[in-house]
Amino acid sequence: MANRIVIGVLGTCDPSQIERTISASGIDRAQLRVLTAEDPTKAHEESSISFVHVAEMANESLDEDIMRGTGVLADFGGTSVPGMQSDGGDFSVFDHPDVVDYLHGIDIPSGDEEYFNEAIDDGRCVVVCTCDGTACDATVQALQKAGLANVRTY
Repeated sequence: MANRIVIGVLGTCDPSQIERTISASGIDRAQLRVLTAEDPTKAHEESSISFVHVAEMANESLDEDIMRGTGVLADFGGTSVPGMQSDGGDFSVFDHPDVVDYLHGIDIPSGDEEYFNEAIDDGRCVVVCTCDGTACDATVQALQKAGLANVRTY
């Protein structure tokens, strides 16, 4: 079975608290990344957890250089069609231009993507884990037990 991803939101981005949370969950640290809008600090750099400082790379794809070894799918490109022009009758009035797409390149539904991006904007951290087969159920349960909110599998 192909790798899938599990995503959840932590209420804190403090590296020491995240280390304790992840250690208590029993999840293999090599299978996860923590996305944060915080600037890198010495605590982030010295942490055994892999932090991805997404504010530095807003609107760039979370390609394999960042997600290397996790099995997270890379960017598949946009949905625009060359030569097609909008006649102005679109849904742009419903767009949220204030929300930066920090998860660009991770293949999740746009409504969920917006939620996780807003969580990062609000100062929370998003944990992205990879799993395979039945291990995904255990990963979801471990993250929920560790206190992550809105844990989802894709």
